[in-house]
Formats: sequence, C-alpha cells, structure tokens
Amino acid sequence: MIFNGTDLILKVSPASAGVAVKLMHSQNVSLSMNVDTIDISTKDSAGFRDLLGGQKSFSLSADGLMDFSATAGDTDVQELFTQALDRTAVTFVFGIDDGTLYNMSGSGFITSIEVSGGTEDAPTYSVSIEGTGALTVG
Repeated sequence: MIFNGTDLILKVSPASAGVAVKLMHSQNVSLSMNVDTIDISTKDSAGFRDLLGGQKSFSLSADGLMDFSATAGDTDVQELFTQALDRTAVTFVFGIDDGTLYNMSGSGFITSIEVSGGTEDAPTYSVSIEGTGALTVG
C-alpha cells in the first residue's frame, strides 16, 4: 500500500521512561539501518568474497519548524535539548501516525540538535538520534 508521506512521523519521549509523542511541527523524518559485514574469505573461496552478517545499527533524523511556545501533547525542541544535555537515551516510535500498519520502536541518544533561522525565514530545527539496543518492528 502506498501512503502519503505526511502520515510518516517520529515520536520521541520527552523524558526518561515517558510516553513517546510526535515531534512538534516536523517536516521530514527518516530511519536508516545498517548491517556490518565480516569478511570470512579464504583460499577456498575461489577468488570470491565470503561474508557473515555483523553488528546492526540504526539512526533517525528529523527536521521541522521551530516553535518557541510549547504545545501540549507534542515533544518540543527544548525537551530534546534537555535530553541531549543530560546524555540520557530517548525512546521513539517511527511509523505511520495511526500506528497500525507500520512502526518501529527503540531507544537512542541524541547525537546532534540544531536550531537555525535565516533573515525573513521561518526558524527550523534538526535532530539526529543514534540507536542503542534492538530496533523493534511491529
């Protein structure tokens, strides 16, 4: 089923062990997963490379419009700054807004966060999260 990208959201917990709620005014969200490989080639590999699957890792990113007044029910950027400063993991859910068709969840650390604003332009934020532990699908 093809769906509208507007329905794909990132929810982040505003506090340790808190409930993950949608990021305020997000415009773009992404989830990336990588699998390292271990080279197990030998002289018996007939000149071809043989691999084993190695460690898995994942990261998330989001950007959106900055709102300097908190909106009840959404995770605002100030809460993300607090989590980054405290160096505590956030929990997240990445998927379709209704949560029934497609979602992934886990936890991670905020590795970068930025707020910027140009002349006569809307202020924006961007945040990157590196996953820790397992990524849960479902």
